[in-house]
Amino acid sequence: MKDVLNSNSYSLSKSAVTFKTEDKRLQELFDHAEEKCKVNRRNFAGYDVLIEGEKYTGVWPETQPMGGEMYAKRDIKTALNNILIFMRYQRRDGKIPGMITCAPEWSGVHAYYDWMQGFFFPYPALKMYYLTGKENGYLKQLYNTLYDYDSYLWKYRDSDGDGCLETWCVWDTGEDNYTLHLLNGITAIDNGAYGDTVPPKNAGNMPYESPQYMSYSYACRMVLAEISKILGNGETEEWLLKAKQVKDKFREYLWDEDKKACYLRDNKNERIYNLTQENIKCMYGGIFDQNMADDFIREHLLNEEEFFTPYPIPSIAANDPYFYVNRECSNCGEELEAKGVIERDTEANIDNNSWSGPVNGLTCQRAIDALLNYNHHAEIIMLGEKMIDMLRINKGFVQNYNPFTGAQHGDGDGYGPTMLAFFEYVSLMYGVNVAYEKVLWTGIDSNCDYEYTQEILNRRFTVEHKEGKNFAYIDGKLVFEFSNNVRIKTDLEGNIISIFGICEIPSEMYISVDGIMLKTEIKPNEELAIEDAEIKKVRKVDFKGDA
Repeated sequence: MKDVLNSNSYSLSKSAVTFKTEDKRLQELFDHAEEKCKVNRRNFAGYDVLIEGEKYTGVWPETQPMGGEMYAKRDIKTALNNILIFMRYQRRDGKIPGMITCAPEWSGVHAYYDWMQGFFFPYPALKMYYLTGKENGYLKQLYNTLYDYDSYLWKYRDSDGDGCLETWCVWDTGEDNYTLHLLNGITAIDNGAYGDTVPPKNAGNMPYESPQYMSYSYACRMVLAEISKILGNGETEEWLLKAKQVKDKFREYLWDEDKKACYLRDNKNERIYNLTQENIKCMYGGIFDQNMADDFIREHLLNEEEFFTPYPIPSIAANDPYFYVNRECSNCGEELEAKGVIERDTEANIDNNSWSGPVNGLTCQRAIDALLNYNHHAEIIMLGEKMIDMLRINKGFVQNYNPFTGAQHGDGDGYGPTMLAFFEYVSLMYGVNVAYEKVLWTGIDSNCDYEYTQEILNRRFTVEHKEGKNFAYIDGKLVFEFSNNVRIKTDLEGNIISIFGICEIPSEMYISVDGIMLKTEIKPNEELAIEDAEIKKVRKVDFKGDA
């Protein structure tokens, strides 16, 4: 019988990325990140995995399933192992380890179950199904994994029975050095881990009623519905209904319609008005509806006083009372100092592992799919341009950056989520991005010529930007030419599905297919399609309130 938890059992295609640009600094950043990512590969007792990097030598469900899947564009086997290793070490009760490490000279692989550490797993795991050659055994194993994990959540993590999932310790979310925790006496030393199946006592104002854990369940159920559809097991509608129940509770209990954002509730079930990147996590999970996403993006993400800082997106909105980068850049410094919590010896340094104000590479990484989920294509370009501009001034890829100056925290280098986010933005600005057997082709306006090639699924996809024009090739054959500042979605054969506006203002665009030139005006976040050799409008998603 085939061992679906062993990547050697799969016939995997090769993958590779090449990017060449006349922009010298961008090329330096790209090449440097490529080399640093290679250093982050490790062997965990037969599993070649991509670790989180820099000072983190393990894999966490918070980071590495998503990070591994993004790295599939360069190494499918390693990416698959970043999924399989969590399946392999899932406990019989459904709990996924919050961390997996490997020390060959001591005890080998060690899985830790004393906390949850997020769950950015279902969507990357489903994406990998298409890169396994649509292996049925993998899909069935994934179904069981998600079913058991979702069951665990609802058995143990709704302790008051109100229909909302909870977090019980700092590392459940991985939000170390978070001012909300610190000001309530919650630290990594005293409250970092908690592995019991009854809620903790004397843990500040925890448990928290958690938006992100509701989004984890929602993601599990949506992927279970999709797997059921593929397998034809007759359970699709049941899972869609269960997902809707989670979404409905989320909106009724955790979303504030007046403030256009979601918020935690404390252990007294009182709402905590602290505006954080948790909203991005929830959008990644898909639990916002379209209007909620539009509202949050317009009111908060693109608000320069909150999240659209020179280096976006700070962990806490820059005008929030809990916002803290350092003593000189803080809205709550005096209160923190009065409690003495800054000086406490925590598990990680507040300067370079903080979820209180600095920009975290993980948030930049999650924001990509969070925006794609709701067809906010123009905002991806806006964020990508800002991130790349800020990275140009730094020497390394680290976890935290100052949201106002862009300066990196610490002198480290090689933090995986920041590098992988950078790669994704490059692919969505200068090239090709492949997921779910669909291809996104993008060519932004640039004075520099560039060429981006993605080899994957036994094909070679190339965008060539030359003399202000963009040319799309599959296996060396020109399939269409297109103008700057649009994104084209196709199938793997190059058949055009959609055209998206990614410029901040309405602009003229063209696409040339089989010798037929089509032209029109396209607006930001507008979706067009080609029917009967004509361009037709499909829909328009909100951009700064214009929809």
